[in-house]
Formats: sequence, C-alpha cells, structure tokens
Amino acid sequence: MKRFLKKRYIISLAVILIIVIVAIFFGNRGASANFQSSPAVVGNVVETVSVTGTVSPVSDANLAFEKSGVISHIYVAVGDSVKAGEPIAALDSASDEATLQSAQATLADMTAFPANSQLKVSSAQASLSSAEKDAVNAAHDGYAKAQAALINYTDSFFTNPQSQNPTITLRTQTTDVANAIDFERLTVSDALSKWSAELSSSTPDQAATLISDSRNYLSTAKQFMSDLSAIVNVLNPGNSGLSQAQITADVATMNSGLSGVNAAVDSVTAAQSELTNAGSSSSSIAAQAAKVSGAQATLAEDTIVSPIDGIVTKADPNVGEFVAAGASGFAVQSSGAFKVEAFVPEADIAKVAVGDLSSSTLDAYGSDIDFPMKVTMIDPAETVLEGVPTYKVTLQFVQSDSRIRSGMTANLVILTHEKDGVLSIPYRAIINTDGAKSVRVVDPNGKTYTSVPVVTGLKGSDGTIEIVSGLSAGQNVVTYVQGQ
Repeated sequence: MKRFLKKRYIISLAVILIIVIVAIFFGNRGASANFQSSPAVVGNVVETVSVTGTVSPVSDANLAFEKSGVISHIYVAVGDSVKAGEPIAALDSASDEATLQSAQATLADMTAFPANSQLKVSSAQASLSSAEKDAVNAAHDGYAKAQAALINYTDSFFTNPQSQNPTITLRTQTTDVANAIDFERLTVSDALSKWSAELSSSTPDQAATLISDSRNYLSTAKQFMSDLSAIVNVLNPGNSGLSQAQITADVATMNSGLSGVNAAVDSVTAAQSELTNAGSSSSSIAAQAAKVSGAQATLAEDTIVSPIDGIVTKADPNVGEFVAAGASGFAVQSSGAFKVEAFVPEADIAKVAVGDLSSSTLDAYGSDIDFPMKVTMIDPAETVLEGVPTYKVTLQFVQSDSRIRSGMTANLVILTHEKDGVLSIPYRAIINTDGAKSVRVVDPNGKTYTSVPVVTGLKGSDGTIEIVSGLSAGQNVVTYVQGQ
C-alpha cells in the first residue's frame, strides 16, 4: 500500500509540473487560435476630413442707395444678367442735375476772365463781404434746423434725451448698440452747446471758421441720426414688441428728422461755397472745381450700379416708391461660380490646408454624383458652434456646373494627406504601451503570436495605418483576441 501511494504521489507531482510548464510556455507565446488576424499589405493610406456645408455664390452684393429719394428708373428684373458697372436702378435726380449744371456754369464764369482782372477782384471783394454775412446767417439757420430735428424727431426715442444720461427706449440687437447710441446722443448735445456758444460770439470776419466748425457740428448730428435710423429701420413686430403701425410711424419720424439735418447741411454747404467762390484767386477757382466734382459725385449717388458680373437675385422696390438711405432693395450674385463654407472641428483643422482637394455630393442629386472642390481659404480665428471651437473652411467648385444652385446642402470629404505604395495594417492591430507601439505577429504555426515593436506613420481615415518599420509585407498581425 505504501509503495502504491508513493507511486501515485510521484505521478501527480509530474502531472502538475507538466501543467505548470505548459502554462508558462504558452503564456509567453500567446493564446492558441482564439484570435483573428490580417496581413500587412502594400497600398495607399488616405487621410480625409468629412464635413457638411451650404452652397453660396463666390461673390454676392446687397445694394442700397446712399441717400433717400424716389425711384425714377429700374433697369433690371430678377434673373437678368448684368455686367460690372451696369446700372441697376436710379433715383429722381432732377435737383442734383440742376446743382451740377449751376456749379459748372459758375466755374465757367470764373475761368472766363484772367485771374488778375481788376474787375473781377473788385467784384469778388464785394461778394466776399456779402457772402460772409450770408454764411453767418446760414450757420444760425443750420443750428436751428439741427436743433429742431433732434428735439422734434429723435428725442421721442429717448428718455432724458437732453440730460447727462439719455436712454434709448427702442429695443436694440445688443446692449453695446444701445450704449453706443446713448453716448452719441450725449455727444450731439455737447456739440450743439458748443455751436450755440460760437454763434453768439462770432462776427462776419470769422465766417470761414464758423462755417467750418458748423459743418463739423452738423456731421456729428448727421452721424447720430444715421445710426439711429439704422436701428429704427430694422424694427419689426417680432423683434421690437411694437405694432407695425407704430414702426411705420417711427420710420417716417426718422426720415423727417434726416431730411431736416440734410437741409441744414445743404444750407451750411451753400454758404461755404459762396464764401469760397467770393475770392478772385486761383484757389477759389480750384474750390469751385472741387464743388463741381462734389456735385458730380452727388449725382452719381442717384444711381446704383452692379459691382460684379452676375445675376440679379433681388429687385423689391417699384418705380415711384420712396426708399430710405441704406435700405437694401437690390441684390446681385456671381453667376456660375459657387463656394461652400464648412466648419471643421478643432480636432481636425490641423489636417486641412489651402489647396487640398475634396470630393462632394449634393443632397439634391444623391451620393453617386461627385462635384470636385478645392480648399481656398481657412479662417484664422475660431467660430464657436454649440460650445465647440470650429474653423470656417471655404472651398470652391473646380468646374462650373449648371446643376449647382445657391442654398444646396453639400457633403464634403476633404483629402488632407495620401501616401502611395506604403505598408499598412488595420489600426486596431496597434497596441500602445506608454507611448511605445507594437503589434502581435502570428507565428508560422498559425496558432500562436509574438509581440513585435513597430514605427507607424500616416493614420488613414478608413481604419488603416502606415507601418514605417518593424513588419514585412505578408506578415499576419492579430487584430482581435477572444476575451480581450
């Protein structure tokens, strides 16, 4: 019995020893056949960035008259093709044409006699004295009109308008806009106060200085009223809490106020011109020539012209309709040339560069039709969308295509990097350990594997990665181990 027990003990000990040796051996060599593998192959590794965007014209322009007036001509309709410089619409310009003709006639008269003509000098001296008196009167008149425009029209939009703390009562887009217009109202009060003091102490021989200062005061008032007009003109019942009738009345109020200030500007400008023209020197002739140029520029403001070659996309007003300065009623967009603006997340923007090519599909035509594009611009500053930093990337279509229309949704795949003829494996085969990369190479028996360090390169967007060193083509690497 003792001999039997001793023999059984020895056998058991041997079995345990064999199990331990096998466990140690295969623990170092890897699991047996409970894995999946893939071969290292030579081919292309491609990195891409996928985003979506909206098609828009490469160039477009919203057009507006620089001053208020009544439309006398509309030369185009929506859908018409126009060339750069071609007229779009015009205001009634009879008054501006008369002003130009008068300025040209005066210039012609001034240059009809020699500059040193005694007759002309005597006449100019008399004219100068009269012009100085007229200039002082014009300054007083301009002040009265500006003051009336502010009190009668703009002050209805403020509480405490003439105090040190005026506050606009209209709803504005931002607090900064409200604070800015409040400060402008305070600045205008200060300008009018200084103007009033200067008027009370000026004499006719100081007319030139008074007129120059008056124009500066009026410029301050006009800028304030223009900025206030911009606030009033964008009101609607949805963003202001006012009725449409009240908004219409407010717009009319501002237009009347602007007309009052413009009349004051005209009065002071006319006085300035009279003073300038009263001399007999060559400088007065030059000043009159400048007046002609100014009249020509004013006349040119009566006509809107297209800044680009393109197609008319908006022509809202009608002939005979009054339009306010800055109110956009016409638009032109470039024909045939379109772009897409897409927002690339911060994590991908370093991959994208100007000149990168992109394939794109438009939802309107499905995923089978490709419209090639190229990256033309990357904004240097971020745009935060839903709390995520992104960067606006602009792409243009490589070829014109009549199927492309503004507003379509584009799906973009930007080719950022590509390497041809390189060794690659599935990215999931890579093991990262404290920054060191390795793969598990399948042994020749096909049942075990061995860990091998590798150096990697470009990571493809299709789940592959370039192997720079450590592997040879055809070697199988483990991509999945059961239980891990």
